[in-house]
Amino acid sequence: METNPPISIKLINNRGFIFNANDYMTLRRKHRIAAVLMGCCVNNPRNTSIGGLPAVLSQIELKFLLERQLVTLEDNSLLKHAPIEETVQKYRDFTEKQYQEQKTILKEKRVQEVEQNLQQIIRGKKKKMLKSGVKEENIDLDEDQIFQEEIQKIPQLTKEYLLVQTPKEHPWPRDDYPLRLHESAFTPRESLKYRIFADLYDRGYFLTSGSTFGGDFLLYPGDPILFHASHVVHVLLDHRVDSRHFTACNRLCVGVKKSCVFALEDSSGKIIYYTSRWDAEFRPE
Repeated sequence: METNPPISIKLINNRGFIFNANDYMTLRRKHRIAAVLMGCCVNNPRNTSIGGLPAVLSQIELKFLLERQLVTLEDNSLLKHAPIEETVQKYRDFTEKQYQEQKTILKEKRVQEVEQNLQQIIRGKKKKMLKSGVKEENIDLDEDQIFQEEIQKIPQLTKEYLLVQTPKEHPWPRDDYPLRLHESAFTPRESLKYRIFADLYDRGYFLTSGSTFGGDFLLYPGDPILFHASHVVHVLLDHRVDSRHFTACNRLCVGVKKSCVFALEDSSGKIIYYTSRWDAEFRPE
């Protein structure tokens, strides 16, 4: 059985971030964790309806992935300190390589432009010579010579005009990053939410935050990109629920065509679910 290495999660201000596109797709396709894309789309940065990297994990998602040993945490606190000399040299070599590559690409592009416009350049030179009084029968322009002259005019790329790549993650592995487990104090309700999240995950659902519909979780039968949520899950710390809250939850679910689920834990620690739905119209007496 093929096993993938744990995904590296960047820990920033006690929140887990994913900057690598392949890691994000592995997390989504293989592990059914959607996370939240909080960056902008590279191809359309002004479109705020489409998210891009980085992706940020909720505290529950992060705790779940750590306990399942699907991810490891990378503490980037050492980035606050000056890099070691070896890393500095790697950066210099990397920058020099980029500079040489861009010089070559720029020259090749300019040479191609000269080749495409060579006949137009020759006509322009001939016209200029005619205007200066040179007779046409005395004009002898060497195409190869003109081509070489135009090539010599191509300016060299200087480093001040170098296109600088901004990496979305550290470009070289660093052994001086300490890995540590994430420790977070959950309230009793958050601990219950975590256990319910894990239980529903093991039943094969995709889960995301349910805050947009007033719940704790949204359940999806498949990837949220392809499916609408089928259930809104409300976590109850005990068996009691206020009647107005119960009505509000159900009425909202009816309006958005989703099933309303109340999840709680019984005295034996077993998680139980109650699904409610509106079967008839309300008719006041």
